[in-house]
Amino acid sequence: MSYLSYVMTMPGLETLAFGEVRARIADAELVKFSRGIALFRTDIAPAELLELRTAEDVFVALAHIKGLGPGRNALRAVHGATLNADVTQALTLWRRAHHGSLPRSWRVVSQKWGSHEFRRIDAGDSVGAALQRMLPRGMRQVKDDADIEFWIWISGSEAFIGVRLSDASMRHRNYKHEHLPASLRPTVAAAMSLLSRPTSDDVVLDPLCGAGTILIERALAEPYETLLGGDLRPEAVGMARRNARAANVDARIETWDARDLSLEPASVTRIITNLPFGKQIGTHEQNVKLYMDLVQEFQRILTPDGLLVALTSEDRLWETALRKHGWRVSKKVVLVVLGQPASIFVAARA
Repeated sequence: MSYLSYVMTMPGLETLAFGEVRARIADAELVKFSRGIALFRTDIAPAELLELRTAEDVFVALAHIKGLGPGRNALRAVHGATLNADVTQALTLWRRAHHGSLPRSWRVVSQKWGSHEFRRIDAGDSVGAALQRMLPRGMRQVKDDADIEFWIWISGSEAFIGVRLSDASMRHRNYKHEHLPASLRPTVAAAMSLLSRPTSDDVVLDPLCGAGTILIERALAEPYETLLGGDLRPEAVGMARRNARAANVDARIETWDARDLSLEPASVTRIITNLPFGKQIGTHEQNVKLYMDLVQEFQRILTPDGLLVALTSEDRLWETALRKHGWRVSKKVVLVVLGQPASIFVAARA
């Protein structure tokens, strides 16, 4: 049974997220990219979509509305699109994904960006009013803790209405028991792992590992030879070790200064790391010297054919440091991390 689905991801990672979809589902047919969304058609079992690691959430699409006006007439369009949707098929797919019986409760979640003459909650009410006419009588609408969620997402003149297949564990991960300020989203760490072109021979290093998210996501993505990580803060090292154990990941994690690593020259094939943004951790002034020092140390320990994947909001500073030391940037992915512009750089020694 073919159906429309869409994944939500961090804005800027849409193509990477669909790339992961295609790697798992050869017949997935792209329909459209939108801000933080990849819409596609597939006939795969919906439970398999829940295995995606770069997606924050996965949905069965009920409606995709284009040309939505800013006035209150848009609410009638939203209501009508919901009434015309194949809700029966969506419920069937949701049950297949969760191996369960018909859900007993439901709610509507609404998100909106842009200038409109109606509120986010008004759009949600329009969807809810239509669903009340369509859903089985045994299902009751609730405000919280519903068995099933119907989401409406509006951005400017475009809207998606869908049934959420995923839950909070897709974006937050069950292994991540402990967090640090500026801790990286697991979905972004998964995207960085894919950008590193993983192989089973990889000796992977995260020299600024924080709570260990990148190391764990790389371990769960593909086979590897060795995982190495460390941080200047002993409390971060302890958290990373405990999170790795929770994920059943074997990694060597130490307390160290990333500018002076206790590693042999040319001993690492992949460096994947989240650099200090100079906001919650450090300052721009500190980063000016830190980034130069890090590039030199990374150059020492990375193999000639190795890859460096680094995330930062200090784009110009990091790119200047790379080019000054002769690195070649092969790819740059611009994204939004919790409302803040940032970039993932993929670089190699020239």
